Amino acid sequence: MGTARADDDLADVRAGVGDDLDTMLVHNLLRTHSYLSPFIDAGLRRQNLTSAQLNVLLALRSAGVGGLQMGQIGERLVVTRSNVTGLIDRLERQGLVARTAHRDRRATVVRLTDAGEALLERTAPRHAEALAELTGCFSDDEKQTLIRLLSKLRRELRRRRGGAP
Repeated sequence: MGTARADDDLADVRAGVGDDLDTMLVHNLLRTHSYLSPFIDAGLRRQNLTSAQLNVLLALRSAGVGGLQMGQIGERLVVTRSNVTGLIDRLERQGLVARTAHRDRRATVVRLTDAGEALLERTAPRHAEALAELTGCFSDDEKQTLIRLLSKLRRELRRRRGGAP
């Protein structure tokens, strides 16, 4: 984005929310999310996935062969129990994950199937390339700073919600 367009964009925000820095910051986060989600989802749609489904598959891959309990998936993705159930239902219908009873039978464990792993092998590199192209407007230092600042905000939100920092 050129400087002139960046200034226009900032002027648009100021016209809508005023000069309050806190309001401008949150408005910009929300506005960026509204542009980012469709961009990400468009690339994943070709693989018959949503970004939430991809995040589940990536979380399961990182968990290894032991898989994750449904509650752990919810904690990692910060979604409600019913959202996790719906996500897992859809992924299971596609043959990408499998559910089994936990050894104490009070929980359900979800594991990545071979088909899920194969889909990740095809999808993850393309997804990473698309994200690298998108964030190419930032230097590595800017990316590090943005990651650090967004992580700090997320910790504060978890603290206020009563969750772990």
